[in-house]
Amino acid sequence: MIKRTSLTVGMAVLAAHGVAFADGFHLAGQSPEAVGKGNAFVATANTAAAVYYNAAGLTQLDGSSVQVGFYSIDLNIKANTDGGNFNTKQGIQVAPQIYSHFRVNEKWVLGVGINAPFGLGSEWSDNTAFRTTATKSEFSDVALTLVGAYEVTETLSVGGGVSFHHADISLSRGLGAPGDEFKFEGDDQSYSWNLGVLWQPSEKHSFGAVYRSETDFTFRGDVSISPYAGSGKGSVDLTTPASFTVGYSYRPCKQWNIEANVEWVDWSQMGTLVLNQDGAGTAIPFEWEDSFIYSLGAEYDFGNGYLGRIGYNFIESAQTETYYNPGVGDADRHWLTCGIGHRGEAWSWDVAYQYAFSDRNVTGAIDPLVNGRYKSRFHSLSASARYEF
Repeated sequence: MIKRTSLTVGMAVLAAHGVAFADGFHLAGQSPEAVGKGNAFVATANTAAAVYYNAAGLTQLDGSSVQVGFYSIDLNIKANTDGGNFNTKQGIQVAPQIYSHFRVNEKWVLGVGINAPFGLGSEWSDNTAFRTTATKSEFSDVALTLVGAYEVTETLSVGGGVSFHHADISLSRGLGAPGDEFKFEGDDQSYSWNLGVLWQPSEKHSFGAVYRSETDFTFRGDVSISPYAGSGKGSVDLTTPASFTVGYSYRPCKQWNIEANVEWVDWSQMGTLVLNQDGAGTAIPFEWEDSFIYSLGAEYDFGNGYLGRIGYNFIESAQTETYYNPGVGDADRHWLTCGIGHRGEAWSWDVAYQYAFSDRNVTGAIDPLVNGRYKSRFHSLSASARYEF
């Protein structure tokens, strides 16, 4: 009986654990030229990173390019509960960002990208009051994206494509007695699709929109329960959400580009999950809510190849108080961003920094041990180099 009970509880934590502590476990920042502007980039999309942000923007690019970069983040959450004060303790985490575009002819451009739209990990010490709800987890979703863009008119372009995902998940958590551990490891492959549009009626105004579909995973893997004898196989269906983003870019003069984006993320798909083990199904309620991401940023061209950027993100929490889980640690969170870049004849580079903060009081969680005050302070650094040919 301990195998079935432990797996059920553990898989509930598995699906809620997560990862990026920002918007559920969505990694919104996917290239430093966008991150520096508060991730407002859908209506600009003028680098190979348009493969992710808005494939329609690739029609603005000449020739071909290859762009290689990374996104790193240091996550820190402090919990003040009736059971004591605790801190997350994972180190710096890194996700890849690789994009390339190839111009086919005057109308068509193709693009390819490798990035992690969802992922990272969380870790609390084993002595927290809520160790049976959350200790350590890792989730990685690496996507290979293939897109095409077509210039309909001089002012209107469309684009879209498909992404192939490989996701791995690993979870460890306490069961009750000191030193015991539940562990689940599983993986799956899946696909998603995206569709974007870019309309530039004049040099000063640009409008963009992109829709990204959900991705359905069925994680299958191994369960171990130590020091007990229980072990076996388990699976759970999990869907990363669809999203829809609209953006507007305003260029009052040649030097300035000011942009605002609004992104809707369909986290309501995380309603009730079903755990399958030994032919039986167990319902696991999450009841997350749709959330919005508001982005505002500005870029200034100094005229000597150097660009400066500044921005702001506000990301709404998807996690309700009733089903709050420290493994996600989600909250309404503010992100302050800045960045610099340089454009050369062939080589270009970009760097961006983010600082995020939030404070959340939880008083009505189903598990009373997680009630308390949660304070988060994050730092991230992203960088990329691009070669045009």
